[in-house]
Amino acid sequence: MNKVGAIILAAGSSQRMGNIDKLFAPLGGKPLLAWSVDTCQKCDLVQQTVVVLNDERLELGKKLKEARGWSKATICLGGARRQDSVAEGLRQLEDCDWVVIHDGARPFLTLDSIENGLKTAAQTGAAIAAVPVKDTVKLTNGERLITETLPRDRLWAAQTPQIFRFGIITEAYSGLTAELTDDAAAAERLGYRVKIYRGSYDNIKVTTLEDLKVAEVIAQEKKEMRVGIGYDAHPLAPGRKLILGGVELPFDKGLLGHSDADVASHAIIDALLGAACLGNIGTLFPPEEPRYENISSLVLLSEVGNLLRREGFRIANIDVTIMAGHPRLSPFIEEMRCRVAQALGIDSAQVAIKASSNNGLGFVGREEGIAAHSVALVQEGRSLKWDF
Repeated sequence: MNKVGAIILAAGSSQRMGNIDKLFAPLGGKPLLAWSVDTCQKCDLVQQTVVVLNDERLELGKKLKEARGWSKATICLGGARRQDSVAEGLRQLEDCDWVVIHDGARPFLTLDSIENGLKTAAQTGAAIAAVPVKDTVKLTNGERLITETLPRDRLWAAQTPQIFRFGIITEAYSGLTAELTDDAAAAERLGYRVKIYRGSYDNIKVTTLEDLKVAEVIAQEKKEMRVGIGYDAHPLAPGRKLILGGVELPFDKGLLGHSDADVASHAIIDALLGAACLGNIGTLFPPEEPRYENISSLVLLSEVGNLLRREGFRIANIDVTIMAGHPRLSPFIEEMRCRVAQALGIDSAQVAIKASSNNGLGFVGREEGIAAHSVALVQEGRSLKWDF
């Protein structure tokens, strides 16, 4: 099987961004650099990612790798020119057959772009993403006088990723002295055929503050909505308080469990964790832990809300159905909604809680226990404070 390595170039100086380091500027809830590296991290086709940084960013890059769990990533120091950084990235790759080279300042790298690029590169050994030029392009002399109008139907604006057989790109950069701004140009100089595949107009390069504003608009459009489902059930037992949705209900029995056994809160917790792919209530709050004995489930729910915020998720809404024979739940629904919303730091309008008698069927109908189902919708891309 062919091994694919990716090089993310992020060793530039951000001179046109004023006092802002564009690679670590917040974009849609995470540092701009994290967008492209995250994509490589989750791409099954890429086995290794080398992130090339300048000296000022090197330690920040290492901290970001640890914070975001980039298990595939190698962080290394780049050079003064683009080709110097590419050469260093190539030295860091281990036994790769193909190399994907991408600008760290282009945050909107996609899995499809990597896959399509590899398929195209297989035809000639080299391929680049590009988009057709929309505007008419004029060629001028040194006095800005037009000397030629170029045929727009043959013009493409080059982007990254640019993908090469390892041998081609290493040969192209070997001993190269001329300064280039495009990797394909290095291969073209040696006579290699480079094929274009269709990129995306969203795949912009952030060079100025205006670009960053446009990128933020694109990032907002790319926020992903994710759904999680949760379920919990506990038996009823005498001598226990009945807690549902953080509210104590008057009843002669309560739910049996290590914590307060609040099935509604537990179902919400699992739904939220499922939507964010962050495990489940049992792994996060092990029942064998003494500190969780008789703990309020609203405390656990609050911890889950904080976890989601740290991971960059925003709760859109929660829907819960509690299945109980008795007691009657409708008088307590509004208070439950408020308690759950308060624990999660959201508006009660984002929390729906309903009650069902389960039509008298099963263990609910026999009043042996109470169960709850929950669905949660979360959105990626909350704005995070970048503390490094």
